[in-house]
Amino acid sequence: MSLRALALSLAFLCIGCQSSGELKPVSQLAPGVAEEGSLANQQLIRDTTAGLASAIKDSEITSETKVLKFVIQQPVGEPGSRAWREMWVVDPEGLSRSFLITFRESGLGAANFEIQQMQNQTQ
Repeated sequence: MSLRALALSLAFLCIGCQSSGELKPVSQLAPGVAEEGSLANQQLIRDTTAGLASAIKDSEITSETKVLKFVIQQPVGEPGSRAWREMWVVDPEGLSRSFLITFRESGLGAANFEIQQMQNQTQ
């Protein structure tokens, strides 16, 4: 199974994830809604990557680490207070780990994020 197919499969196997504001729970997403890429700007991507490096304590994320990004929920809400979700698949040393990341704008040009590691359903 390719890394991309695994990532999409894991996105839809996350059952019981909590709703974030106006975002629907991940378990209610229709299959096939994920789009490869990120809605985050470069600074937010750097900040989120640093957060992931802290979350993966037994491995170091480097510039060589593969990170696939998928938008799984489009933004909801008004500009400056929108929220959206992405799934990032990190592949340090060939050990694939998936993370559900909820982004929330905190004013125009700023956003916070929450990182939740998804359980590997293939073990």
